[in-house]
Amino acid sequence: MGQLIQDLTILLLVSLPITVLFHRFKLPTVVGFLIAGVLIGPNGLALIGELESVEHLAEIGVILLLFIIGLEFSLSQMIKQLGRILGTGGLQLGLTAAACFFLFQALSFPANQSLALGLLVALSSTAILLNMLTERVELDTLHGRMCVGVLLFQDVCVVPLMLVIPLLTQTDTISGWSFLWAFVKAIGAVGGVFFLSRLIVPRVLKKIVQVGSREHMTLFVIFIILGTGWVSDQIGLTLAMGAFIAGLILSETEYNHQIILDILPLKEYFVSVFFTSIGMLMHVDLFFAQPGLFLLLAAGAIALKVAMTFLAAVLAGTAPRIGFIVSVRLAQVGEFSLILAALALETGLFAPDIYQQFLIVSILTMLVAPVLIQMSSGWSLWLFKGGLAADSGSQSKASQVHNHVVVVGYDTIGQNLSKVLKEVHIAFTVVDLDGEHIKRALAEQCMVFYGDATQRSTLQRAGIRQAKIMVVSVPDQKAMQQVVRLARQLNRDICILAKTQHPSEVDSLIQAGADQVIPAEFETSIEMFSRVLREYGLTQNIIEQQVELMRLEGYRMLRGLSLEMDSLRSFSTYLTASLSRSFQVLDPSWVNGRTLDEVNLKAKTGATLIAVVRNQEAQPNPQGGFTVTSGDILILFGSHAQLDFALRLLQEGPSTKGELKATAH
Repeated sequence: MGQLIQDLTILLLVSLPITVLFHRFKLPTVVGFLIAGVLIGPNGLALIGELESVEHLAEIGVILLLFIIGLEFSLSQMIKQLGRILGTGGLQLGLTAAACFFLFQALSFPANQSLALGLLVALSSTAILLNMLTERVELDTLHGRMCVGVLLFQDVCVVPLMLVIPLLTQTDTISGWSFLWAFVKAIGAVGGVFFLSRLIVPRVLKKIVQVGSREHMTLFVIFIILGTGWVSDQIGLTLAMGAFIAGLILSETEYNHQIILDILPLKEYFVSVFFTSIGMLMHVDLFFAQPGLFLLLAAGAIALKVAMTFLAAVLAGTAPRIGFIVSVRLAQVGEFSLILAALALETGLFAPDIYQQFLIVSILTMLVAPVLIQMSSGWSLWLFKGGLAADSGSQSKASQVHNHVVVVGYDTIGQNLSKVLKEVHIAFTVVDLDGEHIKRALAEQCMVFYGDATQRSTLQRAGIRQAKIMVVSVPDQKAMQQVVRLARQLNRDICILAKTQHPSEVDSLIQAGADQVIPAEFETSIEMFSRVLREYGLTQNIIEQQVELMRLEGYRMLRGLSLEMDSLRSFSTYLTASLSRSFQVLDPSWVNGRTLDEVNLKAKTGATLIAVVRNQEAQPNPQGGFTVTSGDILILFGSHAQLDFALRLLQEGPSTKGELKATAH
């Protein structure tokens, strides 16, 4: 026991600086844990030298990791997204496993090993990909949602795969009935989980919360983990599968958020134990004996997964560019593959040398995964640029529309903008790649074009050459830059407005050709700032001045950049410039029932009354005897300060504090 505690302490000591370092460079800590495991393991610096200790750590890591994954998993969400999950996810797993099976069969591997290797290669890393999608704020992009859907399908398939692996060990002859029975058992296990999660566990947890304390709930959670693990071991499943089922049970209770809050601080440590222990199991000397071969095998596995996933995405009706991004991002071998490979080694399906070779290739694909994920969007734009230098001359379906708005991206912003444009009778076209967005736009009777806006032909069909304005609201920043650049090439005079989630992208989008870039979080900050100042009683013109200053030169103030002197001079000119403003007279208004001579607006405030609108008819330059009545709209002209005093006078009446002498221009 003392040795195990020592090993866990060393592992924690190594994982802490790695977590800090990799967070600093925005890289997945999983990669760092794998490298650390290789360095401190028996085949590296031998800080943890006993193989038995390493295997114990790996087993603990698997149990902890699967419990966390099960806790964050949602059966109800999975059922809601079943159609999308079964589409691309099912094709990806099936095509990749089939291609690997025939490839390994051609290399004279036994049928059972070929099938197992094919299924293991087909799985991708949830830990690496989800971490990077979150860091890059891409979970809401079309390719982000597709990646999550495929990963979710793979996670679901792990349950039956854990039952299939031991079956493959029994004989070289693969029985279809055996697989059918394994899937029936898996469905039975999931059904049992659903039954427990819906009927038994929530009631017990509720009673414990009512009569006990937080510590009692934690003890009950530990009981569920240990009890489920023991039951699963007794019925022929693994302890790791029991931990996964325990997480599933607790994820469907109303107290799952509190449980996650209690467990979440330890999540990074659980992940570090698993991946570091996997790195320690790798035989470095085996890799250095034939580095070229292993690098070639890793490259081959990546290429095969890219090809099969791309084919699956295209068959599922995804645009080629998005399909390519998804295929590159899912190209690594996943952590569940390592768990299943260890199970295959334990049951005798894999010989130790095959297990080690698979482990080395898997780790290599994981190490290169962050680079592939970061480069995938750029590569997709280069591969599917659609001939940016040449004009396709395609006939636009929107050729009958002129001076319209091209809305690229029918997300919430695109939908709200379209509603407003309809109300004011301004023509617009919508371009999107997301099938759900397209269905919604068609249901709302918009002129819709399904296609990739990074393609010249798509923008031409949407009438980009005749358009007056283009509004771009897509989550993929690389694609947004390409759309802006291409639109500027096709129409030099178009006004381009772009929304971005990343303030750091403002300059690059302006350089690409955008006239205005609106960072969502900055506009939210400005709205909050304006309302705070209003609550403190600051006048509207002062608030507007501050807002304009913030928006000046692309939100430089909020981005931590200093304003240039020329910009400040321009802003000063803006503040002193004359402008007009309207004031509607209401019953309580001081000016109601008074003549213009009584009001004496020019003398008291410096502002000029240029017109009065009564009953929707304008009366320019009204005379001094004109009597103002409720419902009139007064059109005023002057500087910001003059107008502010004039509005106060018209509403509240004269006061020595509020008046501005006519000489104050």
